[in-house]
Amino acid sequence: MNRNWLALSVILSSSVFLHAPAAVASTYYIDSQGGDDRSDGQTEATPWKSHTMAQKAKLRPGDTVMLKRGSRFSGPIHIAESGTAKEPILLTAYGKGEAPRLTNPDDRDMNGNCIRLSGSYLIVEKLHFHDTPPTKRASRLKSIFQMGAVFNMSGATHNIIRDNLFTKCTKAIQSTGEFTLITRNQMDGPSHALWTRPGATGAWGPMGIQLGIGNQEVSHNTIKNYLTLNSPYGSDGGAIELDDGRYHKKNVYIHHNYTEGNAGFFESSWKADYKPMVQKVSNLRIAFNVSYDAQSFVYMHAPCIDTVFDNNTVIRTNDFGSPMYDIVYTAFPGILFRNNLYVGTAKCFRGSPYKKASRVVAKNNWFWNVDSAKSDGDPGLLNMPRRDFRLRSDSPLRGRALNLSKHYATDSAGNLLPKTGAWDIGAFSYVEITK
Repeated sequence: MNRNWLALSVILSSSVFLHAPAAVASTYYIDSQGGDDRSDGQTEATPWKSHTMAQKAKLRPGDTVMLKRGSRFSGPIHIAESGTAKEPILLTAYGKGEAPRLTNPDDRDMNGNCIRLSGSYLIVEKLHFHDTPPTKRASRLKSIFQMGAVFNMSGATHNIIRDNLFTKCTKAIQSTGEFTLITRNQMDGPSHALWTRPGATGAWGPMGIQLGIGNQEVSHNTIKNYLTLNSPYGSDGGAIELDDGRYHKKNVYIHHNYTEGNAGFFESSWKADYKPMVQKVSNLRIAFNVSYDAQSFVYMHAPCIDTVFDNNTVIRTNDFGSPMYDIVYTAFPGILFRNNLYVGTAKCFRGSPYKKASRVVAKNNWFWNVDSAKSDGDPGLLNMPRRDFRLRSDSPLRGRALNLSKHYATDSAGNLLPKTGAWDIGAFSYVEITK
């Protein structure tokens, strides 16, 4: 699979703008230290002070909002205006130094969002979001499905969230807007639960990215430490989840991400969510990810159609203080696993990397139980203790995988994949290392 379905949607949706007259784009500057809200905000010499001025500016297609590096902002902003495919609205950084920092410590104020997006064709980039809070309200609709340092709302389309840093955000990104691209972000999560309430019997762990609808792409992100041990389940959290039973789950592409120290890589909704039958997943493709996490690589609670996991490297040799579970858990058929590498302890495998193995189709995968000889054996990784999961020259994974060049062009490291001949198992194809 590639991004053709996403690119085609952008082209079709943008066609209505082709004959519109071009507007003169504006650039607005915001400096929390040297700005003044009485200024016009339209030059570096006359910046605004408050980031909330961005939502008062009546942004138009092609406009840019520049936040000065070194600035710090607290509280939410809501961008409701839309750009176009040719002229998106951009929120970005300028100047030298650390990325502009944004936080919102108050869950009662826009659910702790730093930036809320309801417009379309918006780009949010090069910002630092930090320390957004958990919630005391366990309601999915009123709280959990609206949390996120960046909240891309239902009805917002064709937005891009890229090259941002998220630290200690209870949930980094909540996206319920279609044709969204979430790419090249760095996320380092908190150790607390997503929601807490005195005397509560349940909880929900922190999340890197929660998707609430289909037609989305998540790529080239680094997601770490979304795991809490303060949970009735022993531990909880995760890198990426696909939830919210109100909306369809068609066309989701998750690829070339690196995750570490999370309570699982991917999880889908289940019968406790709203409208369980809506949660059927269709055309989900998860490929060339490296998952060095605790708990499972996959919890698939939803029925699946055309769901494929290709060339992922999954390492489960460190429990990060969390109980180890089956590497793959799937409650329904309809899932295809190809060319994946699974490495884990005996707690993960219990005879197979798949729970309910008869429900899945597995081709050209390799699994190594490091505690037992009853597996495919040592995969020959360069330096697993130092998290270098590339292949040695003598790796038995070389030339053992199906060629899927119809769907993919590069491996996890960005190396071009051969168009003919057998591939290597896992997220990395062998490349000779020259000194």
